[in-house]
Amino acid sequence: MKAYVWEGVGKLRLETDYPDPICHPGWVVIKVLSAGVCSTDVHIIDGRIDCGKPPAVLGHEICGEIAELGEGVTTSAIGDRVVVETSIGCGHCRACHTGNKHLCRDFTEVGFPPVNGGYAQYVSVPAGCVRRIPDAMSNDQGGILEASLCPFGAIYRNGMQLGETVLVQGVGVAGLSFIQAVKCHSARKVIAAARNPHRLADAKRFGADVIINTKEEDLRKRVMEETDGEGAQLSIDAAGAAATIEAAVELTAKGGRCLLYGIPSDDAKIAFPVKTMIFRQISVSGGTNNELAWDPLIDLVAKGKFNNADMVTHRFAFDGLPDAIQLVRERKEGLIKAVVHPWE
Repeated sequence: MKAYVWEGVGKLRLETDYPDPICHPGWVVIKVLSAGVCSTDVHIIDGRIDCGKPPAVLGHEICGEIAELGEGVTTSAIGDRVVVETSIGCGHCRACHTGNKHLCRDFTEVGFPPVNGGYAQYVSVPAGCVRRIPDAMSNDQGGILEASLCPFGAIYRNGMQLGETVLVQGVGVAGLSFIQAVKCHSARKVIAAARNPHRLADAKRFGADVIINTKEEDLRKRVMEETDGEGAQLSIDAAGAAATIEAAVELTAKGGRCLLYGIPSDDAKIAFPVKTMIFRQISVSGGTNNELAWDPLIDLVAKGKFNNADMVTHRFAFDGLPDAIQLVRERKEGLIKAVVHPWE
């Protein structure tokens, strides 16, 4: 089969006779029809994130069709169209038993070494990691679903009260997903803040009620104007910069919640306002994967209530994966999500 092999920093090579994956007992083999190109993969290729050692096949945003069933698999059928939940746990510990496979001490993940991913024509995954998708969802929508799952899952896990005001800093894929997620949970007002006017226009298109260009406007002043001087009941950082993380806490209303999702650089100097958190009774939490959110998100996408169809802005045949990666690396204007099609 064809597969792209990451061989080290800056090295990605197309192999045309890469070995087909083994279908272990309890696993399935998926014919990959669409794979999303994630910035995390770009960071791994460029040596900016240490997520295992090469050689390996990357790609953790996967939609495809089940081509082979391993021994003992009864929950899937040949031909099922599925998306892949990437977390793999031991299946026996407390984390796995409570819907937190990503916190398992033996955690591994599809698309991160040593488990091969979706930048290939076929991929093998545990049968428990596949979710069937309905006809109403396209392969490309399935191919990028994982990119929205983590933000949606963070809201699903932390909960929202009806009619809350929400601040979202950063309006890349995660920010746009957060905007839609809180709208699905009946937010009263969603305020999106960023420095890029084109991305702010995307935020408006995907449901933000108020947009703030932080290059031109005072963020604190504008947020307080929009919240009657209280701050946001839910303040989300999806940018990961030191300044946005600090602002996320500072702009949380008394008794409110602050959700940190954007990942700062290892050398970031972040002044955490502990006194503010204590005296204003602010709850601060981190958010990442959530296996329990897959089925609700699939249902919302299929019903058109969560719009990820318009997030797919660029499509590539398989030979174009290096171009797709460069597009993501350069954060080209107009890009939200790129996908590759391994059989084209």
